[in-house]
Amino acid sequence: MKNSALKFLIILFCFFINVGFGYCQKMEELSNVKITDSIYSIVEQEAIFPGGNAALLKHIQHNLVFPDGYGDIDIVGKVYVRFVVRKTGFCTDFQLLRGIEDRKLESSVIDMLKKMPLWSPAKVKGKDVDSYYVLPVKICFE
Repeated sequence: MKNSALKFLIILFCFFINVGFGYCQKMEELSNVKITDSIYSIVEQEAIFPGGNAALLKHIQHNLVFPDGYGDIDIVGKVYVRFVVRKTGFCTDFQLLRGIEDRKLESSVIDMLKKMPLWSPAKVKGKDVDSYYVLPVKICFE
């Protein structure tokens, strides 16, 4: 029961952070800013998890598995994972941007994200494009 409540709190926090701090930002005016390998960091329409943020929360809640024994220790922090949402909808190139210096927990977050279904890709000038997406996940065991 304690682990379920912690998962819910983490997922709830992730939802609010995701809504406000995704790196794929909508812009009024879009210049031809591209990252090498044609991966956009600024897009007209950001990539969307199927079903939106509420569905993303459910996915995290059902798929985030914590290593054994983590309900009994105090850890608080955020894990920031950047990945690429391809124009095909696949999520690839998962990279830990900032972690909490606990490799098992960080790996659990990345493993969960690798199980995501296809996203609706970002758009630039009406065309599907590859784009970066950063998802912060708060870890809180107290």
